[in-house]
Amino acid sequence: MNASANLRSSYIRTSVLIPIPPTGPDAGDSTLKRRTLRAQAPEVDDAQRQQIVQTLDYLEYQTRCAMDREGSMPSPIKEYSIGNSTVEVQESRGSQAKRMLTIYPFKDMNWVVTMFFVVGSIGFVINGALGLLPIIDPALAFPTLTTVAQPVTILIGAALFMTGGILALFGAFNANRGTLELAGGKSIEGDTNFVYRPALIGSPAWVWIPTAADVAGLLRTLPFKAGMLQLCGGSILSVSAVAGIPGVIDRSDLALTQTLIYMPQVIGGSMFFVANVALMIFAQDVWYKPKFGSGEWLGTACNAFASSGFAITGGLLLLGNFSGASVVSFVGSSSFLTGAIIQWYLLMEFHATPWAS
Repeated sequence: MNASANLRSSYIRTSVLIPIPPTGPDAGDSTLKRRTLRAQAPEVDDAQRQQIVQTLDYLEYQTRCAMDREGSMPSPIKEYSIGNSTVEVQESRGSQAKRMLTIYPFKDMNWVVTMFFVVGSIGFVINGALGLLPIIDPALAFPTLTTVAQPVTILIGAALFMTGGILALFGAFNANRGTLELAGGKSIEGDTNFVYRPALIGSPAWVWIPTAADVAGLLRTLPFKAGMLQLCGGSILSVSAVAGIPGVIDRSDLALTQTLIYMPQVIGGSMFFVANVALMIFAQDVWYKPKFGSGEWLGTACNAFASSGFAITGGLLLLGNFSGASVVSFVGSSSFLTGAIIQWYLLMEFHATPWAS
């Protein structure tokens, strides 16, 4: 669902640089050796390849230009530095789950987007649960259920999804940008080691408006295309949410209700489904082979399942099966929430410390 996170993760995990834990590696541990930007890609197995990170060519180019201009480094932190680069990660499952509730990297756009999707999914789950009340027991249907509670919760969910989709574009613009932080306060002489930090909101490496060349490059990546498709789908779903507000349209007009409320769910949900299936394929080593052991794949699979639920819900509403639509809506919304939480968990791997808080 958060396509920009998939894009940044792919950039980080496909280079020749090996991540380091926050406490620093053992000097004798060959799996944690730092590689230079010009090193050749090592032969690694699948488990090691999941730890691979990327530092982009433009970092070296801009650093050389800056060094030519300045001739020295006055600060231990420098934008676009060269040398041996690593990414700080912490893969302990218990620690990773704990950091979800103790570290809030609000300067990381991918975390912000993930939070929008998590809270938006909660809104959809509440909406789906409210729809089940009359099915469980008609006495549970309070007077403002269909006039206030359901329209408000679905509107909140749709608005958060739409906002998250827009912010994800800015995250994608900066997916291949970042800074190299000088490790241990050493000088930039010799084989100095650096820690790669993805671009944070408001940092010197962050951009709000990308260059035409950057956009052209992004348009060649599958996650960015999927993100654009999701944004379009979210826009269409928002039409359904707004039209569902009491008084916006005449609900007694069946044709208008079907056109502005039910059909957008079918179309928007289908677009979400296609986008998430594309992200599933992107997360796989081979396009036809599911990667059940990958958290990234599982999270995207949950989102694809949930997206199909949105589309099916709209179809059932068109057929007049309101009870079935309520059940499918709740199941799909729950799957969206599951996928969002998985992506939140995976994101915290790159936040071993509160460096982005």
